[in-house]
Amino acid sequence: MFQHPSRNLAVGLITAGLAAAGGYAAAQQPPPTVVVPPQESAPKPAPEQAPPTVVTPPAPIPVAPITEKEVAPAPPPETQAPAKPAAPARRTRYDIAIIQALDKVTAESLRFEAQVNRPVRYKSLVFTVRACERSAVDEPIDDSIAYLTIDSQPRATPGGPPLAAKQAFKGWMYASSPGLHPLEHPVYDAWLISCRAAVPLSPPPASPPAPAR
Repeated sequence: MFQHPSRNLAVGLITAGLAAAGGYAAAQQPPPTVVVPPQESAPKPAPEQAPPTVVTPPAPIPVAPITEKEVAPAPPPETQAPAKPAAPARRTRYDIAIIQALDKVTAESLRFEAQVNRPVRYKSLVFTVRACERSAVDEPIDDSIAYLTIDSQPRATPGGPPLAAKQAFKGWMYASSPGLHPLEHPVYDAWLISCRAAVPLSPPPASPPAPAR
C-alpha cells in the first residue's frame, strides 16, 4: 500500500516529540529511596566452662555394734523447787496497853495502863487486854493494835452480891483509827493510845542494813 511521504514525516515528528516528552518527565521524577536494613551485631561467643570435677566419696568405716551395757540411761529432767515466798515480818508484841477513857456525862477523861490479861476498872467499865502489838516493819503504817474486851459492870453495894457483867466491846482497836472499831456505850468512850513495855514479849525482826553511800 502506498503512503504519502508527508504523512510519514508527520508521524515521525510526533513519535520523536513523544519520546522527548517521555524522557523529560523521567528526568523530573526523584530517584527512589533505598532503605538499608540495620545490620545485626554478631552474637558474642559464650565463655567456656570448665568441666565438672568428679569427687569420689570415701569408703565408710565399719563401727562395732553397741551393746545394751554400754548404753547409759537418760538422766531425769531437772526439777527446780519453787521458790518459797518471803515470810512476812512478825509484829512485835508488848505487855502493856495505854488506853484513854472518857466519861461523856461529866467530860472526865483518864489515861491509864492495862497489863495483858489483868483486868483494870474505870468506873463501871472493866478493861481486859488480851494482846497488844505494834505493826511490822513491812507494813505501810506504823500503828499500835490491841485486842481487848470491855465489860460493863457497876460496882456492887457494900455487903451486897456482885452485879452481873455485860459485855460492851470485844475485838481489835487501832490507835491510828479509833473510829474503825469504836466502843458503843451511852455513857463512856474509850480508845487505844499505844503499846509499850520495858522489854517486848517477842523480839522485833532484824532491821535491814542501811544502804551504802
